Amino acid sequence: MFTDMTYQDYLAAEDKGSLLLRGVERYRRSGDFARALEAAEYFRGHNTAVSRKTVLRACKLEGQDESGRRRVRSTTRDVVGNRIGSGFLFRFITQQNQFLLSNGVILHNRETKALLGADFDRQLACLGERALIHGVAWGYWNADHLEILEAAKDRRSGFFALLDEMDGQPMVGVQFWQLPGKRPLYLRVFETDGVAICRVEGGRLVPVMEKCPYLLTRRSDALGDEVVSQGNYDRLPIIPLFANAERQSELTPAIKAKIDAYDNILSDFADNLDRANDVYWVLNNFGGTTDDIAEMLEEIQRIKAVATLSDGTGSAATAEPRTIEVPYAARRAALEVLERALYQDYMALNMDALTGGSLTNVAIRAAAANLNLKADRYEWQVFRFMQELLALLGVTTDEIRFQRQAIANESETVQDIAAMRGDIDRRTALKLNPYIQPEEIDALLCGPEEKA
Repeated sequence: MFTDMTYQDYLAAEDKGSLLLRGVERYRRSGDFARALEAAEYFRGHNTAVSRKTVLRACKLEGQDESGRRRVRSTTRDVVGNRIGSGFLFRFITQQNQFLLSNGVILHNRETKALLGADFDRQLACLGERALIHGVAWGYWNADHLEILEAAKDRRSGFFALLDEMDGQPMVGVQFWQLPGKRPLYLRVFETDGVAICRVEGGRLVPVMEKCPYLLTRRSDALGDEVVSQGNYDRLPIIPLFANAERQSELTPAIKAKIDAYDNILSDFADNLDRANDVYWVLNNFGGTTDDIAEMLEEIQRIKAVATLSDGTGSAATAEPRTIEVPYAARRAALEVLERALYQDYMALNMDALTGGSLTNVAIRAAAANLNLKADRYEWQVFRFMQELLALLGVTTDEIRFQRQAIANESETVQDIAAMRGDIDRRTALKLNPYIQPEEIDALLCGPEEKA
């Protein structure tokens, strides 16, 4: 969390605009912003460590000395090799986020859920994904819908909050963005009494949209006159969703180090394959020059054959094609070890372990135990976010649930339902059946068979 500036600094500042501009610059240079951007790169499969990787190649430099004679010397230079990034972080975060939030949030009161809007579940899943990547994502309740404020969208755009030093609550929010080139920097400043948009000109903030309240409704009365009602919430309508209790990105140092090692090994292996891809020739008893070698190889490439005449010495000159066998066993073993360690450290579910139709539900639950534990910690953060959001709307409740994705042997589940059919009614049996959708249950109960 960014704490270089606080709400108390904002209150004490005589020129609040200048303080906000300094806050933007300090946040851009902060470790929080840099780590969030790096995690976003890894999520997109762009390993920043591998992207700087080069390969040392031998090369020949030709020149002339002071007397004009041709001189040839060997040297080395760095060239761009294979830079292969893996998609581990994308796989892990997508699995964790969708495992918990793919079915949305379940509230006991349908009217309360309707207050959140039709698109809320999708926005909540997108917010959770950003939180897992950056460590925190901010949800802005914009009158009737949830808006996502990313901690770091790119190197010129992001969001930070000024926290109260007493309780750590966000009191002022600053969203900033800037298009590439010499485009101006824009700020959207959120305060408890409203939101304003400014543009930076000459090092100062110039209003683009004057501060307006969060709740603004326009309607016409019977005489056709426009009536405007306005108001604000009792707190800043921006709520943080944290990835975990540590408020850190899921790209932890342990996960990053293993991803870097995996990608480096894979990239080096590809470089070795490139270097060993061509056939090389071993020339025995060959007394020619380098130019003669080049001419001979060109002839071989052209007509796939070369003819030589005996020089009468009795010794034969031969050319033997050979290839290089690249060692791979150690690299493959290292990649397998790193992949297992990555799944274990992240507590993700390796789907390769769930192969075969004979896998029982007990075995599936055992394989998914770590993923469930990981989802438990994540669910605490989403639960807290939902409580604060509902409290902002005037609803106090603990009846907030999330239906996790079910991983099960469905054939075995149906057999279990049949076995306990005498102890449950028909509606319950239909509800438990994984092949029947919830909206189909009422139609099936109204069928020819009587309700049990």
